[in-house]
Amino acid sequence: MKDLRELLPDYALGLLEGEEKAQLEQALQSSPELQAELSELRAVLYQLPESLPPVAPPPRVWAQVQRRVSPRRDFLRWAAAALILLGLGGFGVEQYRRYQALAEEQAKLARWLSDPEVKWQLIRNDQGQTFGTMLWREEGPCLMVLREPPPRGKVYQAWGRKHGAPPVSLGVFTGRVFETNYEGFDLMGVSLEPPGGSPSPTLPLGRVPTS
Repeated sequence: MKDLRELLPDYALGLLEGEEKAQLEQALQSSPELQAELSELRAVLYQLPESLPPVAPPPRVWAQVQRRVSPRRDFLRWAAAALILLGLGGFGVEQYRRYQALAEEQAKLARWLSDPEVKWQLIRNDQGQTFGTMLWREEGPCLMVLREPPPRGKVYQAWGRKHGAPPVSLGVFTGRVFETNYEGFDLMGVSLEPPGGSPSPTLPLGRVPTS
């Protein structure tokens, strides 16, 4: 049996079944901490599809999407539908780009969440405020998923840090999902920066210990 906390992502997406689901639901009834983490995790995971621009596809296009997507898990089916939608046309260039960027983020997150070996940790500041979630495997990259895109005129910047050493920039991103390497660092963090990033964090948002 996994640690109950490790079951929260699958439960948040409606993918947990059987004994594991029953045990987690029982634990949730008496654990405010688990309840809070579940609420925060749901907020992070479900804001991606909710971020899609409110433009309804033409009926002809949506009919093709429905025919092409098999009845699988809702979350993975949504990601597949978004990607199929991109190849069918029927939208303006700017709308297409927005759908494309968001669908790519959604598909990447779906691939990560389908891996049973993936672990996760909320990205928080010293006051306990949650800004997102970091997913990672024992060997390989990590995936940062932020709750909101950066404000206009700003970017997110990812950082890795070893104990006793200054933070190292791992790149900037303007969306909500960013994949990078965490190995060799004791701490991973994200900050809000001007376009192009900064040599050191100017407005740290949150961090995750990795050791």
